[in-house]
Amino acid sequence: MNVALYATIWTALGLFVAAEAGKRALERGGPANEWSWRAWTLGAALCVLHMGIAFGARHGWSHSAAVAETARQTAEVYGVAWEGGIYVNYLFASLWLAEAWWWRADPDGYSSRSRWLTWLLRGFYFLILVNATFVFASPAGRVAGVPLLATLAWAWRPSKRSAGSVARRAGAEQAR
Repeated sequence: MNVALYATIWTALGLFVAAEAGKRALERGGPANEWSWRAWTLGAALCVLHMGIAFGARHGWSHSAAVAETARQTAEVYGVAWEGGIYVNYLFASLWLAEAWWWRADPDGYSSRSRWLTWLLRGFYFLILVNATFVFASPAGRVAGVPLLATLAWAWRPSKRSAGSVARRAGAEQAR
């Protein structure tokens, strides 16, 4: 069961990062790579599957056991047995799934969302990924986390917009 537990989350996080790289075209005013949405959505589904495997294999389908274990792990790392960590994980998966839905249901609205919302979500996702790949990970997980987070930072680097894409976006905003 450990193989399934770790394979689902590491594959999910890899798909998250790959999809973020595929979304770069959105910042230039164009459509994302076609495979990006599929990678994003599959990654979100694998994250939810990972959570289900953890609930069954590690916590005996007991939410209170999952809360207690998450609080114990948080206390080991941060010195505070905070029980809210599991809810942060739920929020992470929920936002990931909600973005997948929004991206598919309204691609134009999704691609033209405000920069502050994009960076707010990125900040939250980054915080979760740092905790998942460094703070709470095994030493081997930390080794795998370095290229994952480096690739994510590369995918989120500021885009050099062409004059044409900036003009198109400015024109679209004025038309609203």
